[in-house]
Amino acid sequence: MHKITIKNIFIFFLVFLCLFPLVIMVLKSFSGTVAGLKLEQYGRALFQTEKFMRGFWNSVIYTVVIIAINLPVSLLAAYGFTQFNFRGRDTIFWAYIVLMLMPFQATIVPQYLTLKALNILDTPRAVILPNAFSTFGTFLIAQYMRGMDKEIFEAGRIDGHSELRLMLNIAMPVCRPLLSALTVLLFINYWSMVEQPLIFITNQQLLPLSVLLGGTDLFRKITYACGILFTILPLLLYLLSYEDLLQGIALSSTTGNQRTPVEIERHNEGKRYDRKVFGKVILIFLGVMLIFTLATQKITYMMTAKVEVVSPRSGELLEIPQMKGSDSLGYFSAIVPASCVFSDGDNHYLYLAMKDRFDESKLQAIKVGITISAQNGVETAVSGAIPGNAAVIRYTTRALVEGNYIDVLYWGNENE
Repeated sequence: MHKITIKNIFIFFLVFLCLFPLVIMVLKSFSGTVAGLKLEQYGRALFQTEKFMRGFWNSVIYTVVIIAINLPVSLLAAYGFTQFNFRGRDTIFWAYIVLMLMPFQATIVPQYLTLKALNILDTPRAVILPNAFSTFGTFLIAQYMRGMDKEIFEAGRIDGHSELRLMLNIAMPVCRPLLSALTVLLFINYWSMVEQPLIFITNQQLLPLSVLLGGTDLFRKITYACGILFTILPLLLYLLSYEDLLQGIALSSTTGNQRTPVEIERHNEGKRYDRKVFGKVILIFLGVMLIFTLATQKITYMMTAKVEVVSPRSGELLEIPQMKGSDSLGYFSAIVPASCVFSDGDNHYLYLAMKDRFDESKLQAIKVGITISAQNGVETAVSGAIPGNAAVIRYTTRALVEGNYIDVLYWGNENE
């Protein structure tokens, strides 16, 4: 039996503190009960929330593209810094280190001005390009390559091998665990990035899920389930590359006694099966999310209510008239047809058709509480927080749910 020591108790306490938020999030995603677990949040997130799916795939695209560019660029740059002697090499590498150490807040202004000059603000390139050429990977790989036996490369050059072949056949296999560890670190970093897309992108349709979950109220009722789904992919990638991550961190801390590619291949041979299993699980997860995405689009279309809205004499979403006069009611800030007013006991409310902040090409139903000032059976004078850019819903083909998308079939006239 293991002896319980103060050190072990302290470690278990730290582990508990780290896992406690995740446990709370899991419980809350099932409505926070153990006796009656509910999958309502997951059902709404996977089948009824098109915005979640779009944010998820935005995160996948941003992260994959950034890593796909950053890894080969970092490997090539590190190989050049360690294998070639050229004027200014140490100065340029020192500049790489400075750029790596500088926080994003210190470079935000020049980055913003550069992206604006290139006319790529509010596009995916504004997020991809600055991160794709980050210098951390170059520094990490170069520090390890400095300890590699240069005689191997000299022998390869004598045999007539090109530098590209030397890098692919010698340097890359030896650095494979380090590259795998770097992939995991980069994935976690860019999967959860917030500052760059939040500042460089204003179109919410282009924002990654990391920004949508933390900076908006789009998923107010399903936040916990969305957080769990957001965590699955990096967790699977961590399990897939766990051994390489540990080995890569160990390799990055030493520059001597590196193993040959043959030794590394033998070491990794016993772990191929586990990698294949987790690799298949990741592909299955992405495939399932793709199926849910297609299903969500179909379900969203089927659940979209067809409505009639009140609009003053034209087919556009115009402002609700202010200080509208009525022959029998007099002058009030807003007067709408009586059929537009819904009641739940003593509470009265309107449903408004407003442009979705996430996708301005779509309309959504917004529930607004009101106070009835006067009514005559045909018209009702109301007061409340009624935005000027909204139209009032009068009839609907199905029960309205706040936040759901709607299609306008007919534009009524307020005087009908």
